[in-house]
Amino acid sequence: MTEAMNERSIGRTPVVSVVLPTYNRLPLLRQAIASVVGQTFGDWELIVADDGSTDGTRGYLEAIDDPRVRPLWMEHRGDLTSARSAGLEHARSEWVAFLDSDDLWLPGKLELQLRRLAAQPACRWSYTGYSLIDTEGTSLPERSDLLPRPISGYILEPLLRLNVSTPVPTMLVQRSLIEEIGGFDETIPIHSDYDFALRLAACSEVLALPDILTLVREHPDRTTARLRLAELYADQERVFRKAAAATADRKIQVLCLHQCAMQLAGQAAALSRERSHGAAFAALVRAARIAPFKGAVWRTAAGCALRALGVFT
Repeated sequence: MTEAMNERSIGRTPVVSVVLPTYNRLPLLRQAIASVVGQTFGDWELIVADDGSTDGTRGYLEAIDDPRVRPLWMEHRGDLTSARSAGLEHARSEWVAFLDSDDLWLPGKLELQLRRLAAQPACRWSYTGYSLIDTEGTSLPERSDLLPRPISGYILEPLLRLNVSTPVPTMLVQRSLIEEIGGFDETIPIHSDYDFALRLAACSEVLALPDILTLVREHPDRTTARLRLAELYADQERVFRKAAAATADRKIQVLCLHQCAMQLAGQAAALSRERSHGAAFAALVRAARIAPFKGAVWRTAAGCALRALGVFT
């Protein structure tokens, strides 16, 4: 259940709505909001969807003396996607940007995206280059240097091959396109952001900015860091299965099914290491039905069998 929004600004519609979900991350939230306030482009509204924080977040948000910042109070659900969706329902602008409460924007992010999108009307969304930082905000060049190069145009195939990375905090998307694809899928608990990107890519060309304009924080409290590896693989397989069902393009469908098989194999390996041997072999059976001649599936099956027999841990 969502409480009424604090309607601080009900004047003319701004150019960009920024949706920022948060829960009990007050120190990092302060930095995230400061990175929005510090944008060189200032015609925005910031919708902060607070998922029932108990760490003083409400008092902090209520004390912000900026009518562009619009808190949205929610009962705690522990679900980032539902908080994003709730914030999105209150977005009023033609363009929507997203920021997570542990990530940051560099000052020219919105201005540069809007300027370049204006020159590329066929592109209804954009994403930027990004780099990784740690809890203290220190850059992680050894990790960042491995990130894929941003690619413009129709990127569905490279996105499915995991050759492109489009984190939601790097995005700026036409609200009409978000409405067209149906927003975020709340039935996908972990990788709803990837599912969102796939559906955007299926509908529109994208404008990629190679400039590093977003900082994504890697830290132990990040949502995915607290999850079992088997859960991550299972959720990702769900995304690829959904993408396969949504396309009439046989090449894309085959690619999706290949990725389903690989995710099921990964899930099986993770379950095997947890000693859940029955569940591991059930996942392998599903993978083999999809891709019966895929060597990686059978190599994983051999490893799971040896682990079940106690040959190695």
